[in-house]
Amino acid sequence: MFIRCSIRRFPPALFLAVAAATALAASPAPDDRVSVRYSHSADNTLELGSAPGGEVGVHAAMLDWGSSLPINSSTRLNYGLGWSLFDFDRSGPMAVPDKLQKISLSLGASHRLNAQWLLLASVQPGLYGDLEGGSRDAFNATGLFLANYARSRELVWSFGLRADPFADKPVIPIVGVNWRFAPNWEFTVGFPRVGFGYEATPALKLGLGLSAQGGSFHVGRDPRPVSIAVGPRLDDSLLDYREIRVGLSADYKFSDVLSLTLEAGAITDQKFDYYEHGYTLNGGSTAFFTFGLTGRF
Repeated sequence: MFIRCSIRRFPPALFLAVAAATALAASPAPDDRVSVRYSHSADNTLELGSAPGGEVGVHAAMLDWGSSLPINSSTRLNYGLGWSLFDFDRSGPMAVPDKLQKISLSLGASHRLNAQWLLLASVQPGLYGDLEGGSRDAFNATGLFLANYARSRELVWSFGLRADPFADKPVIPIVGVNWRFAPNWEFTVGFPRVGFGYEATPALKLGLGLSAQGGSFHVGRDPRPVSIAVGPRLDDSLLDYREIRVGLSADYKFSDVLSLTLEAGAITDQKFDYYEHGYTLNGGSTAFFTFGLTGRF
């Protein structure tokens, strides 16, 4: 499988974001974090039922800033901004949008009840969609509530709920664990990642895991021309876009300020689901790679 990556699709978003993360990471200020990430999914054949639906490749860019402010010894206020762009390379007219975006705030808090229990809650209001038509239709607010229980220093359980009004399943339960079962080894079940981690050196952490890319979005305009559209019209619809991935990763800390993440592997399932209309495009296996920078300042 040949991975076709058109770098010119993202020169402003990608390279300015990398420069911003590097520059901000050099500024001394506590509790702030800037991360930038680029991911490419190789061309994949989609099917509508058993009929061919065309090929699609994905360029994804994410830029996030987060910070926190202590309220007292047990409570912190968390806040930030996030932007994600999914740009789809399509082989022809098909029911996949040209672009999907997420532009959101992140507002939340954490509160430590005691040495064992930590409560976390957050909400991410913003615009989620192709941004065709009125922005009001693309407004959404996802939410997350978690309770972490530290059984010991090596074993932490998580219980909670995730809410997304745009999703086919708007509320889902979450059960997670972080288990340091041996020196330098850990096993994590979380959202949106499950896998093993190995601390090869104090600066280098290796991983093998299952992760997800995507989200739920409002599609204002049917991506297909009216003259060739087959099936229901998809204007003003909700779309669940999802990729399930298995990959090897490496996280390298250049310093306490700047770190690099690399990951590559296989997409085992790709889906574009207009669940309100029963219209679903399914993709099989293909390759992906991801790289990112995180600056703490």
